[in-house]
Amino acid sequence: MEYQVDVKEDVFEAKLSEKITFSDLDGFREMVKRMVASHSENNIVDLSAVEFIDSAGLGMLLLARDEISKTSSNLTLRSPQGQVKRMFSVARFDQMFEIDNS
Repeated sequence: MEYQVDVKEDVFEAKLSEKITFSDLDGFREMVKRMVASHSENNIVDLSAVEFIDSAGLGMLLLARDEISKTSSNLTLRSPQGQVKRMFSVARFDQMFEIDNS
């Protein structure tokens, strides 16, 4: 997993790419730590360039949701595509997350 962070005013955006798997846990936790530390009201995880996610990757997104909810901030998942979108459907992430498909 690769990611880039952009913080503007009250929005923290992390653009992820490639794959999100168990081997990315440390990097993902670091990203979540940066997200929480930014104290942004709106947090976006852009998944438009992510090609693959496994069950551990889904769990990491749940971890991010839980950490962000402690700060009373919002977390939005943006533009899941292909296999990622299918995994979200199977896992019913549309009921657990705000998902922006634009």
